Amino acid sequence: MRKLLEADMRRIMSKIVPWLLLVASWVYLAVSLAKGIGDSPDRNFFYVKHISQNLGFVDLVIGFSALLGVYGDEFKSMAMIGVIGRGISRDKFVISKFLDALFLILEMLILSVIYIAILKVAFGITLNATESKFMVCLFISMLIEEIAYVTIAAIFYFLSENAAIGLFAYLAFELIVPIAFRLATLFSPMLKRMRIETWYIQGMIASAYSDFIMGDIASAFLMILPAIVIYILAMLVISILIFRKKELEF
Repeated sequence: MRKLLEADMRRIMSKIVPWLLLVASWVYLAVSLAKGIGDSPDRNFFYVKHISQNLGFVDLVIGFSALLGVYGDEFKSMAMIGVIGRGISRDKFVISKFLDALFLILEMLILSVIYIAILKVAFGITLNATESKFMVCLFISMLIEEIAYVTIAAIFYFLSENAAIGLFAYLAFELIVPIAFRLATLFSPMLKRMRIETWYIQGMIASAYSDFIMGDIASAFLMILPAIVIYILAMLVISILIFRKKELEF
C-alpha cells in the first residue's frame, strides 16, 4: 500500500486546479484583510477576528480540493479497477484514499498557516498569549472538521461512484446540515435545551474549542474524542463496508 500512496500523492500533487483554488482563497483572505484593517482602531483584534471569520472559506476550499484531487479523478477515470485488479484489496484501497485526503488536507492547512503567519508579519500584527492560543485552537479544530467532512462525503463517492454527488454531499454536510441544526434549535426550545447542535461534528468541535480556550482541557478532549470516533473512524468503516459489497465492472 505504501507504493500506492506514493503514486497517488505524486499524481495529486501534480494537479493544478486544487492549488489554484487554494491560492485564490489566500488572495481573497489578504485582500479582504487589507481593506478593513486600516480603519480598525485595534489592528491585532481585527486581524484575529477577520482570520477566524474568513478562514472557514479557506477551509472549505481545502476540503473541496482534497475531494477533487483524491476521489474525483479516481471515480471519473475508474482507475480503481486497475488498482484492485493488480491485487490491492478493497479495504486497503479505501484506507489509502482516506490517507491521501488526510495528507493533502494537512499539507494545505500547514501552507495556509504559514501564509497567515506571513500576513501577520506583513501587517505588523503582534498577538498576545491568549490570541495565539485562540489561533492554534482554531487551526486544530479546522483540521478535525475538514477531515470529518471529507470522510463523510467519501461514503457517497463509494455509494454512487459519481464525483458530482460526492462534492454535493461534501457541501451539504459542511454548509447545509449545520444551518439545519441551528434552525431546529431556533424554532424548538426543547431541542435548544437538548443542545442538539453538539451532536454534529461542527457543534462538537466548537464546544471543545470553547472549553479549551476557557482552560477546561478534560471537557475539550471529551468532545474531541467522540467527534473523531463517530465522524471520522466510524465513517471510514462505513465506506469500507460499502465498497466491500460494491459491484465493479471490469
